[in-house]
Amino acid sequence: MDIISRYGLHLCWLCFCCLSTTSEGQVQVVAPMSRVHAVAGGDVILPCFLKPTMNAASHTVEWLRPDLKPKEAHCYRDHRDSEEDQNPSYKRRTSLFKEELKNGNVSLKLTGVTLSDAGNYTCFIPTVSRTQKPVVQLLVGPGSLPVLSIEGTKGSGLVLRCESEGWYPEPELEWFDNNGAILPAAGPTETETDTEGFYTVRRNVTIQQTDNNWFTCRVQQQNITRTKHIRIPDDVFPKPCQSYWTVGLCLAVGAAVGAAVGAAVAAPMGYVVGNRRNFNV
Repeated sequence: MDIISRYGLHLCWLCFCCLSTTSEGQVQVVAPMSRVHAVAGGDVILPCFLKPTMNAASHTVEWLRPDLKPKEAHCYRDHRDSEEDQNPSYKRRTSLFKEELKNGNVSLKLTGVTLSDAGNYTCFIPTVSRTQKPVVQLLVGPGSLPVLSIEGTKGSGLVLRCESEGWYPEPELEWFDNNGAILPAAGPTETETDTEGFYTVRRNVTIQQTDNNWFTCRVQQQNITRTKHIRIPDDVFPKPCQSYWTVGLCLAVGAAVGAAVGAAVAAPMGYVVGNRRNFNV
C-alpha cells in the first residue's frame, strides 16, 4: 500500500510538472526588439507581449534592471502599479498601457529618459512563466547641443557649420536667420552612424552680413529640440578684396590705378611715354 501511495504521489508530481511545462509552453513572453534606441530628454517604449494573446490584467508584470539595487524599474500587481520596491530613479517615470493589458501588451513606457537609463531591462511575468525573461537593451544617445563653427569664406560671405551627435532616428537640421526664415543649405545634410547606431548630422550654410548677424541652428526629432545661436562680429566677414572672386578685379583695378598714378607723376618731370621727350636735358 505504501508503495502504491508513493507511486501515486510520484505520478501526480509528474502530471503537475507536465501540466506546468505545457502551460508555459503555450504562452510565451516575447520581446520583439532586443535593442531599443532613445534620446536623452525624450520618451521610449520597451516592447513586450504575451503570445498567443491573453489577458495580462490579472497577472504580475515586472520590468527589472538586474544591475541596479533595487532592481525593479516597474512593478504591476493586483491590478495596480506598485512603487513599494521600485528603484527611486524610476518613480513617476514608468507606466504600462493599461488598456492594452487585455491584449497581452505588457510593454513599458519610460519618460524623461536620461543617459543613466541605458542598460538591459528584463520583462518578467512570474504568474505566466518563471523561466521566460526576455531582455531588451536600451541605448541612450545624448542628442547633443549643436556645435557651431566658421569653416571659411565664400565670396563675400562666411561658411558656417552646425554639427550634433547622439540621435536616433536621424533628426532634421535647419539653419535660420534672425527673422526665423530658413537659410538654404550649401549642400545636403551629412550623416554618419556610430557603432551603436546613433546618428551624427552636420550641415553647412553660407551667410551674408546682416544688420545684427544673428544665426540659429536647430536639430529636431519628434518632441526633442536642440537649438544653438551664434552672432558673427562685422569684422569677421571678408572685406571686398578678401573674397577670392574679387581678387582678380581688385588686382586689375589696382594695376590701372597704379598706371594712372605713374603717368601723373612722370608727366611733370618731363617724361612722356612713347616719344622719349625729356625736358630736363
